Amino acid sequence: MGVLFESATALLDRRRLTTVWLPVLVFVGALGTVVVAGVGWGAARVWWGGLGTEGSSALVVALALLTILLGQLLAGYRTDLLRLFSGYWPALPGLTWLGRQMTARHQRVHAGRTGGDPTLFLGYPRRADRVLPTRLGNTLRAAEEHADRYGLDGVAAWPRLYVVLPEQFVATFSAAATGLEAAVTISVLGAGFALLGGGLAAAVLPWYGALACVWGGIGVALLGYRAAARAAVPYAQLVRTAFDVHRFALLEAMRLELPPSFGAEREQWLQLGKVWYSGWPDSDRAAALRYPQPVGPAEGNGPAEGSGPAGVSGPHRPAATVPSGASREPGPATPSPADAPPTAAASPADAPPALAASPADAPPTAAASAASAPAAVVASGTAGQRRPLPVRAVALVAVGLLGGVAAAVAAGRADGTPVAARSLPAFHVLTAADVRGRPDGNSLGRYTVRAVAKGRPLHTRELGPKLPDGVLVGRSIVALPAAGLADRFGRGARVTLVVVPATPETGPAAPPERFVDVLVLDRLDRDPYPLVVAVSSTRVDRLLALTADGAVHVVVD
Repeated sequence: MGVLFESATALLDRRRLTTVWLPVLVFVGALGTVVVAGVGWGAARVWWGGLGTEGSSALVVALALLTILLGQLLAGYRTDLLRLFSGYWPALPGLTWLGRQMTARHQRVHAGRTGGDPTLFLGYPRRADRVLPTRLGNTLRAAEEHADRYGLDGVAAWPRLYVVLPEQFVATFSAAATGLEAAVTISVLGAGFALLGGGLAAAVLPWYGALACVWGGIGVALLGYRAAARAAVPYAQLVRTAFDVHRFALLEAMRLELPPSFGAEREQWLQLGKVWYSGWPDSDRAAALRYPQPVGPAEGNGPAEGSGPAGVSGPHRPAATVPSGASREPGPATPSPADAPPTAAASPADAPPALAASPADAPPTAAASAASAPAAVVASGTAGQRRPLPVRAVALVAVGLLGGVAAAVAAGRADGTPVAARSLPAFHVLTAADVRGRPDGNSLGRYTVRAVAKGRPLHTRELGPKLPDGVLVGRSIVALPAAGLADRFGRGARVTLVVVPATPETGPAAPPERFVDVLVLDRLDRDPYPLVVAVSSTRVDRLLALTADGAVHVVVD
């Protein structure tokens, strides 16, 4: 397992390992636990033992590769998932209504947004019509709009700024992004387990097991979202810090002169945004880009002292670099191209490959057009026309209804499961008098492998196979201390037992004795009596006497 884990870490970087692969591994393990609990731990152990060393190793490797593949697919949809958590929902009737209610609730909170309340000031965008339906979306959008004060388009500037950030800042930012991404992944997988795990449990577990899986998945999803909303706060602060402190590093890396005033800076960033989006600045404002001017009276006389490349002057310094071991992948706040204006369709050439590969790690862009705005956003002028419903209460009711539906489905399934009309002993063949409810053809004629109390459900997986009529008549049921059993037979098999008596201290050894037509009723997981058989009552005493000290061998007929 250690070698397997090292192989997985070699395929995935540390950030991807923490935020995607480990949660997916737990998710797949939880689904496997549901399956094992449904088929029975004993049957699962027998099946696992039958695989052998090579088979079990191959299965572990296959599962590891499957989790890596699922993790890579999930990472590819990370942008869409973050947008979904931020409140960018499809225009479906139910979601549109819910989005309007939640947006109106946040707009009421936004009305108290003042500079004296840092929580509201940093957690909501400036304008009420920019408010999103979720807390996470509002936190990220507020950080995204922070660059607007400098005239800087954060959507276009972020992937360019990220590559010149100092090493120490990148390490801190990556840690914050890892926490946010991991929380989103856990929330998504929790919701997935509520659906997949709940449905799987409804098929193989009692109703209360299915209900526990559904509610457990919903609980993990809610806790994961709350964790993501909390992790977005320090993440958003680092996005603001990047624009506040390091924006001039981008100008220096582009070999442009630094602006002499705040107004000049706003105009410079405005024209750069037009270059990034449409390919050229305003014709009468091109000088605001502040390209370095030649020093000498004529061009082409060589570089002047203190000038930059190609004989240009201006403040220059090498752009900050990051060692090869540091992660340069931007976090989820990298603005998504889908939010940019139509003219800003980003191509891979607009950003380094590592950044262009995951553009939706970013919050929705502040430059989004009206067409790209979420349908759930409600203009501030319409928010006060009618009193919105209490969203939290509606959400709780919706969750309760989901759990109720799951319980109803599981209960309906349980109603179709026959129950014991009386207390039944182990290895008792079921008849119509033993079953209450709606017995099916798969229950009658089978035998119990454990004692069943009155009123308990008779699940098919807890019964032995059907036996011919009267096959147990004249037989005694005993447990034998057999060891090293083959995996080629199970319940209902007819075998021959060969008992080798113990070697006496003196005298010749007794020959082995055979017991034919022995019916295997059950195979247990515990020693020293793992085999339960039905043998002829006339020979049961002899069998027990020999097996007290002898060795039992099983021959499959």
